[in-house]
This record gives sequence, C-alpha cells and structure tokens, in this order.
Amino acid sequence: MDSNSWLLLEREDPRYCIPADLRERDALAARDIGWVEQMRPFVQHFSAAGGLVLDPFAGFGTTLLAAHLEGRRSIGVELDAARAALARERLHGHGVRDAQVLAGDLRALGDELPPVDLCLTSLPYFGATAPPDAPPQQLYGQAQYEPFLEQLHDIFRAVRRCMKPGGHVIVMAENLRLDGRFVPLAWDAARVLAGLFVLREERVLLYRRAAAELAPGAWQSNRSHEYALIAEVRREPLDVAAALALWQELKSAGHVAELRGSLARRLAGDLGVTPVDMDLKIDFDVAALHALLQFLAERGFALRCWQAPLRLPADLAALRDRHYVRAERLERDGRRLVVDVGWS
Repeated sequence: MDSNSWLLLEREDPRYCIPADLRERDALAARDIGWVEQMRPFVQHFSAAGGLVLDPFAGFGTTLLAAHLEGRRSIGVELDAARAALARERLHGHGVRDAQVLAGDLRALGDELPPVDLCLTSLPYFGATAPPDAPPQQLYGQAQYEPFLEQLHDIFRAVRRCMKPGGHVIVMAENLRLDGRFVPLAWDAARVLAGLFVLREERVLLYRRAAAELAPGAWQSNRSHEYALIAEVRREPLDVAAALALWQELKSAGHVAELRGSLARRLAGDLGVTPVDMDLKIDFDVAALHALLQFLAERGFALRCWQAPLRLPADLAALRDRHYVRAERLERDGRRLVVDVGWS
C-alpha cells in the first residue's frame, strides 16, 4: 500500500468470486459482498504474517478468504446462521483451514475470542431489505437510522474488547442514497469509530464503472467509490494542562463534581500513571446536571450520550439509566479534550 489517498480496484478475480450455486441459496442473493481484492492490501499492510484478523460482519467470508491468501488466521462472526454455513462452504472450496466462521452476535461471543490484531469489515447498509424473519439485532432489519447507529456503536464496543493494544480497526463504508436523499453513513460510522478508537486515516476505494453524461442540473452519480476508515486501538494521552484549567474554571463557577479516573490518580501523586481521561462524578440531579452540561457546551464542547448527539435543553431525567454523558472539544491544532460526566 502506498501513500495515495485512493485505491483503484480494476477487476474482481474470477477465482475468488462467489460461486453461483451459493449465491442462489442465499436469502439475500449474496448482495453487498465485497471483493477479495478490496481486502487483501489492508490485511497485508496492517497485520503481520500469522496474525489474527476479525470480521464482525462476516457475510460470505470475503475478509477471511483475503486473510488466508495473505497468510493470516481469521475469525468471522455472522448473525445469519444460514449465511455462516454458506461462508464455511465457500472457504472449504478454497481449501481454507485457518479460518473460523461463528454463527451469532459478536456482543455475546466477544469475550470468548482470542486477542485480535486487525478488525477488517464492510458495514451492513442501512435501508437494505431484511429477511422477514430477521432478529432485532440484525442491522439490515433496523427501520430507523439512529437505532442503527446505536447498534453499530455497541458492536464496535464489543470489537474493542477483542483487540490487542496498537491493533487496527478498518471499516469499509459507503454514503447512501435513499429515496433521493443523501445519507452520510460512512461519515457517521467514522464518528462512531472515533468515540471508541483513535481515527487515523481514510482511503477512497474507486471502482471502474461505466459513466453516463448527466443532463444539466442532474446529480445522480454511479456510486463508484466507498471509504476505508482506518482507526487504531489506542487511548490518546490527556492534555493535562487543558484539563486542569477546565477543572479550576468549573470549580470557580460553583459546579459540584468529583474528579476521578487516571487524572485524579496523577494529581494524588501517582506519577507512574499517564492520564487518558477526565472523569467527573456528580450526584444525579437534573438541575445540577443541566447546569454542568450547559457550562461545557458554552465552552465549545459537543455533548453525546451513547454516541447520539445531545442538545440542550433535553429530557435529562430520561438519561438516568445511561450513567454518563461525554463532552468532547476539538481544537484547531488537533488537540482533543474529552470529559465524561457520570453519575450513579
């Protein structure tokens, strides 16, 4: 892989295409299946020989086949048991013996997996038709966009538990067009990843497709690109000076909160700890919580609760069982300050 911000995919190798008989037996006709050629450069560049690659949306095992061809072991998790069986059949046909396909939900299986070097996957797309018997956790079956994003967050939080520190999470995603409306799925997925990992880079994947001239004012493209979102499994060190300045300002403004986490341990004299967070604990009181969140919002912090944007005024009482709100501020020099406001 070179430093170009794009990767041109010219053609799909017919040796690795999904066999027609497997496609015919799939309830979704093997739609939304990526190319092996799409995955191989990322497997090669972001994992070492013999490393373990995870695909939490395994589908027909495309990522697992790419991992095998690059000399890596792999585990795929696929919610649809019938499709998982077809993936095993496909891999068996290629003589793959170093891959596992698990039928189920990663959120239930994650703690049973060995440490993973690279998570490489393509997102299931919102708005696609789901099988009539799709379970509630099937992303294809989500009828609304925000619950879809919340489930994405939950799944990648489970991915984080599986990952080795310093590993990478790479997600293939495309922005959508639904009923003539542009839906920024790739960019919203990037925000989900940024809340769990350090989002490092992107690659634009380009496919050669026939183009047609558009009439003046027409806007519909041939959708010949998608994004590879590249994140690292690492916690960024806290900007201690900025956090302490905020802490002093907060106390001077009369807000009652307790400082916890790694920053509190550092201030208590534990010089061996590198602060990575600023955790505030308050007693749950709607008025006090609103005042504190308003204080942060006025200082340029974006507020989110479980990855969903939180805009004030809000029904804060409804958040009690969610236990915390995250406030994040990004400076123009790239420095980032994250404050987690929690309660019991």
